Amino acid sequence: MFAVLISFAGTRLVACAGPAWPSDEERRFLDAYRDSVTAGATDEQFAHADKLYVEALQVLSETYVEKIDRAAFVENSIAMLDEIDTEDKSPTGIVGAVLDDSLHNLDPHSAYMTDDMFRRLQESTEGSFAGVGIVIALDDDKRIRIVSPIDDTPAARAGLRPDDRITHIDGYQMKGEPISEAVRRMRGRVGDPVTLTIMRVEDSFDVTVKRARIEVPSVSAAIIDQDIGYIRVSRFDATTLDQTQEYLSELEDKIAKPRGIIVDLRRNPGGLLDSAADIADQFLTDGLIVATEGRGERKLRSYEADRADFFDKVPMAILLDRGSASGAELMAAALRENGRGVIIGERSFGKGSMQRIMPLTSGGGLKITTGYYTTPENHIVQGNGVIPDIEVNRADAEEFEREIDLANALPARRRDPRQSLAKLDAKSCEQDIAITRLGKSSRDNLEDQTEDADNPYRDSVLECAVGYFNDGPLAAYRNQVEPLLRAGL
Repeated sequence: MFAVLISFAGTRLVACAGPAWPSDEERRFLDAYRDSVTAGATDEQFAHADKLYVEALQVLSETYVEKIDRAAFVENSIAMLDEIDTEDKSPTGIVGAVLDDSLHNLDPHSAYMTDDMFRRLQESTEGSFAGVGIVIALDDDKRIRIVSPIDDTPAARAGLRPDDRITHIDGYQMKGEPISEAVRRMRGRVGDPVTLTIMRVEDSFDVTVKRARIEVPSVSAAIIDQDIGYIRVSRFDATTLDQTQEYLSELEDKIAKPRGIIVDLRRNPGGLLDSAADIADQFLTDGLIVATEGRGERKLRSYEADRADFFDKVPMAILLDRGSASGAELMAAALRENGRGVIIGERSFGKGSMQRIMPLTSGGGLKITTGYYTTPENHIVQGNGVIPDIEVNRADAEEFEREIDLANALPARRRDPRQSLAKLDAKSCEQDIAITRLGKSSRDNLEDQTEDADNPYRDSVLECAVGYFNDGPLAAYRNQVEPLLRAGL
């Protein structure tokens, strides 16, 4: 999930509420797509789909981060009619598929959203949903595998286990179906039952559970070596701030003399901009956190720090990796550029664009890139990522596409000129550390671990970060960096 500003677009959508009068160029597409629709569509269905296309193009022209060439957009839409792959051949199905492909051609994050997709996005940003409470994946045979049931959910209470296979949902065969279809079928209204057919080793049986409101924690915390606070934020949703404040208060209560605080943003894909700014604000008493700019570098909005300062004057390390994106990147940059902490890990993903969700009066909505995030020093992470102060190279690091590698990615802009102060091999700073998890934190909330006694898992990047607060090899960098941070340099 990438960073999103949800907006209902005010008068722009009101202006679209009346009859949608197409221009001559738009009429060319409206005439052309009719040949792709299955027979039997009604005039009312065509009128609804026509309005969808015209309204979408109007909203796009007014709000997209770059100026749209309407004639070229229409030509592209017509060209796509022979290439679209959709089972829904109704007028709205064809137009929606063309809009989605056309928006993806502008950048990787703009898209057309059906009503169902819009609802799911809202659920994801609320931090909860109505379902059964399991984490699933596809196995090598394209079967739905239960990775783990979430504690205190209908799935856990029903006795479902890791490695169980879901072969049917309410009688529907799931083999070969994508995860999104399994999610769609298991979610629903609170209290409604759903029957899962489970394959466990050689046994097959049905389990009927009632859907419930599932709360998905986005924050976990721990105490390391008795005097280092650790807090991990895995995404930014509507519940993240409350969780963060609760854990930070608990950490301050339990650590009398904190040696340091580690904020772990690895693999955090972003989420709500307001939430990311609010979490950064927990560590800052003043200063700019982030600003946004739109078409033509027009300033849109800024977020200033004004909250109480947790772990005041305690040295901070922020962990980033190549999977840290959007809100995670802007939060890390805000903390560093306000002199609050040093960044350890890898160069981040580099997604610095901002999307707004624009509901359409004709149904569904558009997710449109409307601007860029700018850091306190007016840098843009789009295409660049955030460079760590101390880069830690892992021997097991896999190839990984960043934002700039994605098809139709927006170009890089205004790069932060900083370079890493040091580059370390992860193994060089491995050490044994003691982790005491707090509250609802579990091993799945912290870094993934294995129970292989011969090759125990080591979170070597976290161990390097702990070494930053010790008297070991990284102490020299702390002695160099901390005075610069305090001086705002």
